[in-house]
Amino acid sequence: MARWIRLALELVISGFVLAGALLLLVPAFRNVSVFYESGTLSQPVYLRPLAVPTVFLDRNGQKLYTLGNGQFRSPVTLNQVPKTTVRAILDVEDHTFYQHGAIDLRSIGRAIVVDATGGAGLQGASTITQQLVKQEVLTPQRTLSRKIKEVFIAFRLTHQLSKNQILQDYLNTVYFGEGAYGIQAAAETYFGEGVSHLDTAQSALLAALIEDPSGLDPFYNPSGAKFRRNLALKQMMEYGDLTKAEYLLAIKQPLPTVSHRTLPGVPSAFVAEVIRRLETEPRYSFLGSTPTQRYQQLLVGGYTIHTTLDSTMQGYAEQAVKDRMPNTNGKFEAALVSVDPSNGQVRTLVSGNPASGAGGYDVVTGVGGTGRQPGSSFKPFVLMAALQQGYSPYDTIDGTAPCTFTVPNTKPYPYVANNAEPGFGLVSILKATADSINCAYIRLGINTGLTNVVSMAHLLGVKSPLVPLPSMSIGSEDVNPLEMADAYATIDDYGVYHAPQFITSVDGSNGQVLIQRTNPGIRVASSQDAKVTIAVMEHVITQGTGTAAQLGRPAAGKTGTTDNFTDAWFNGFTPQLVTAVWMGDPAGSVPMFDVGGIPVYGGTYPTEIWHEFMAKAMANQAPLNFKPPNLALIPPGKLIVPIDAPGSIIAADGTRSAPYGSSGNSVVPPTTTTTVPPTTTVPSTTTSTIPGSTTTTTGTTSTTASVPTTTVPPTTAVPLVPG
Repeated sequence: MARWIRLALELVISGFVLAGALLLLVPAFRNVSVFYESGTLSQPVYLRPLAVPTVFLDRNGQKLYTLGNGQFRSPVTLNQVPKTTVRAILDVEDHTFYQHGAIDLRSIGRAIVVDATGGAGLQGASTITQQLVKQEVLTPQRTLSRKIKEVFIAFRLTHQLSKNQILQDYLNTVYFGEGAYGIQAAAETYFGEGVSHLDTAQSALLAALIEDPSGLDPFYNPSGAKFRRNLALKQMMEYGDLTKAEYLLAIKQPLPTVSHRTLPGVPSAFVAEVIRRLETEPRYSFLGSTPTQRYQQLLVGGYTIHTTLDSTMQGYAEQAVKDRMPNTNGKFEAALVSVDPSNGQVRTLVSGNPASGAGGYDVVTGVGGTGRQPGSSFKPFVLMAALQQGYSPYDTIDGTAPCTFTVPNTKPYPYVANNAEPGFGLVSILKATADSINCAYIRLGINTGLTNVVSMAHLLGVKSPLVPLPSMSIGSEDVNPLEMADAYATIDDYGVYHAPQFITSVDGSNGQVLIQRTNPGIRVASSQDAKVTIAVMEHVITQGTGTAAQLGRPAAGKTGTTDNFTDAWFNGFTPQLVTAVWMGDPAGSVPMFDVGGIPVYGGTYPTEIWHEFMAKAMANQAPLNFKPPNLALIPPGKLIVPIDAPGSIIAADGTRSAPYGSSGNSVVPPTTTTTVPPTTTVPSTTTSTIPGSTTTTTGTTSTTASVPTTTVPPTTAVPLVPG
């Protein structure tokens, strides 16, 4: 009852005041719609949503980036604000806030009379409730009609919100200068700490800034700021909120001299990829229906984006690239990306292009570009496909170079390939992998079935389109480092695929979890085949082309170098982490014949970068062994009949004639034709039987190629499992 009596008295008294002003200001009220626009007491008042930037955090909660529209704001609750700070602001702005209603009758009457008689601008005298209405319902426009609307809406607001709610909204809304909106942003900007740490002198300065945040900026007008701060402190003392001793101590405190606000600048390549995914992936449709709508919502929505980045590892990655890359005046760059094989979470990303964060070509993700040839780092996918078809790592195949393949309607015609070094003759698949023998792998890919190789690469995680040509087996098709790392991660997780993950969860401005991602993975290949492939890839590091990658702990990987040294790779992993490294010119395919005095192979700078990064990234993690394959399930070695005789033709249906004596072999009868049948698609979840093991794969699988073989003793000179 007392509340209604007080409201009635306020309305009556303010009515008399306004009526007196109207006698002087009749022209200002020609448009009486101002009363109707102000609404009735029963109508709710809708405050504009606070424009709160979106914050991106790494996996440990460290801030990576802030995305906003220029309004730096971080809302807090009233109980997070020290009482001293609250009293400082009330003493300066609205001392009797908790005693009066929507308006302070004495001050508003004085202000209206001054304005009506031609005073210089509208006077202060606005209560905190009125200031909140002006900022979050109306506009800062300084007209009498707006002032009257402000009063009426303020009355409505007092019926809708409690005093504490109004004060809390005000403290999160008011502008303090230097781009800081709200008390928390102001505390961080001027003092480099949260609002809860504000002392008396700091609180008084912020209270003084509200009146004129630009004119009293302590960085540009320290004398004016200090005068008004001390005036605020004196006012606090006069109102009984400070003792004289506290006042005398506070006025001696220095003003801040440096802004602690970090301007966001350009997002890193990792954050740029996170933003792109938020804009485009269907799971984030709550942000809007188009990329533009989603981006605008991120600017003002106050979301917290929890990402997968490990900032410590990212620092190691950037340092490794800096340390190991020769100085090429920016001509050549290195890209690096790391993935956790157990869940697909991306831990590091060095884009390979300094301009990628600003929207340029990101070599790692392929966004803005076309991908790069992986060279021999593609060979593990051929090996996985061959194992699925029943081949053994002990099988021997001809690695003799040069090797010629004639494929109709393709260029070059015929296709001639070479090894890094000529020769080799018959070699085991194990040795062909460790020593990266091109002709052996091209023949293996054809025998396995090139469409089977394409299917396997896609199952493992390569998303780029692949054309089933012989050169594909040695990496002629464009891919990007992210999908290479992800495909290697599938092998590392023993045939379980996890899509690359950049975001773990998104929180709303109120802290509510809007989406939380899990990535359990899908089995796409045989665990036994993956274990065999890992064991073979360990030989690349222990005694093959990647010996510079040795970490003193179990690791597996593969080098890759393309024609004319235009792209160089090393992709490898431990049981805990997969890392892909690329080196080249992000602007195009430029030969690296002489970089730092050497031609760039995958086993040079890329392997060195990989080694330095992985040594640091793994330093605090206990060495783990890979799970060994079941050796009893590995077929004995056989001779794979070569089918690349000069003049033979690969037909459209996958058949190839292999004349007697081709490639120096005499094991093929004169009339033998080797057939590699086209891929046969079968329903999802199909069981493919490999001698001694059963595997369930998801997606499409291929029929086993019918390949004539001759049994030979197993290759035992080099054991499959290192040790």
